[in-house]
Amino acid sequence: MGNNASAPVVGQVPVLPTRILIVDDDPLIRRQLEGLYSTHGYDVEAAATVDEALDKLDGAEFTIAVVDLKIPGSDGVTLTKEIRERWPNVDVIMITGYGSIKGAVEAMRQGAYDYITKPFEPDDILLATQKVLERRRLLDEIEYLRRQLSDRYTFGNMISRDPVMLEVFSTIEMLASSEVTVVITGESGTGKELVARAIHFHGKRKAGRFVPINCAAVPDALLESELFGYERGAFTGAMQERVGKIEFASGGTLFLDEVESIPLPMQAKLLRVLEDRAVERLGSNRRISLDIRIVAATNQDLQRAVAAGTMREDFYYRINVVPVHLPPLRERIADVPLLVADFLRNNQLAREKGINRVSERALAPLMAHTWPGNVRELLNVMERAVLRAKGDTIREIDLPGGESRAVARPDQSDFRLPLRQFLRATERQYLMRVLNQYHGSIAPTARHAVIDQATLHRKIRLHGIRPNELRGRGPANQVES
Repeated sequence: MGNNASAPVVGQVPVLPTRILIVDDDPLIRRQLEGLYSTHGYDVEAAATVDEALDKLDGAEFTIAVVDLKIPGSDGVTLTKEIRERWPNVDVIMITGYGSIKGAVEAMRQGAYDYITKPFEPDDILLATQKVLERRRLLDEIEYLRRQLSDRYTFGNMISRDPVMLEVFSTIEMLASSEVTVVITGESGTGKELVARAIHFHGKRKAGRFVPINCAAVPDALLESELFGYERGAFTGAMQERVGKIEFASGGTLFLDEVESIPLPMQAKLLRVLEDRAVERLGSNRRISLDIRIVAATNQDLQRAVAAGTMREDFYYRINVVPVHLPPLRERIADVPLLVADFLRNNQLAREKGINRVSERALAPLMAHTWPGNVRELLNVMERAVLRAKGDTIREIDLPGGESRAVARPDQSDFRLPLRQFLRATERQYLMRVLNQYHGSIAPTARHAVIDQATLHRKIRLHGIRPNELRGRGPANQVES
């Protein structure tokens, strides 16, 4: 359970020894907590008074202060407020009696992270401590990544440390030096145009134009003139000649987004252009030679489109020379802190407002959301969060629909439980669902939950979960999306 100096890094973030300060005038409580924390590998010190606690805080760096609500000569609320003002990196866990819940709530308003009621079980205090440390590791990782973003995780304005995406980066680099036609596939919002731009701007055509056209956004009646251009008088209203997108992209790259929406007659004409490397404007018999590269993108299964008769088979094979697939954000959820860090670093409003952190309350739903809109949706959510944020920290996140995958909507009767029992039950439910998704496998479950495997093993033991019973289960037990 401990978090000592032997663990060098978590998610590439250096981990410092966990030092805990116990502030309680009851010598029995102090001895119990000192023994408990020491047994689990924590560095621990104790203070009987507020003055003694302040002296220790002045003289050493602490990670957590476990503070009794009632301390002679002062109180835990006042001490909590002073700790948050003078040592903002020290998290406070409040200890209180059942009759003093109001005081504990006030302490949390002053910055305490959690509170434990007397009499408490050892597991209660250890679980609260573990939650603090996990939250700190995640927030520290965002801060670390914000400062340490490097070329290792960036390519062509894209950011990832997911192995699949890093392989995509390598593929893009390879494709950039060639002239082959590429089809980029992936759900809406995964960054297909960013990939197309990276292929263009990392290749020998980077001095030429990158010309994008969303084929679904242009009405069928206008698509031909948009792509091929026209001569003056070619049709009613053609008052002057116009260069089409294809001709305009000569010397560079033409990006056909949502290529599956191109009508069949237009596919035949585009196929001729790709084969002859020449184009004729509407109303003209003059062939214009082209030096052009085609990159297409789709969020549909093009083979199904061919089978359904909405895409010509010869056109499909002509554009689908090298496919590049982008995974959805839900399959690389560990990239969320990296993307958030990069957003806060580069967003103009965030810089103007001095926003450089995300609270645990805000980060948790970001890590739990299914992101049907992928990276685009995440950026939109962050835009709203920055707009609403006060101070240097984002504390509230407004997700579309207000739902997340991490915690299923609990039954109304669950709210009758004490808070810590409700949270424990919810955590167990989350772990069971994620373990089900990965058939009891520890490594992918830990990556999904963005915790290290040792922490996951501790939680499994704490909740009495048996992962081996989940191995081999079928899709029916997987997490609903």
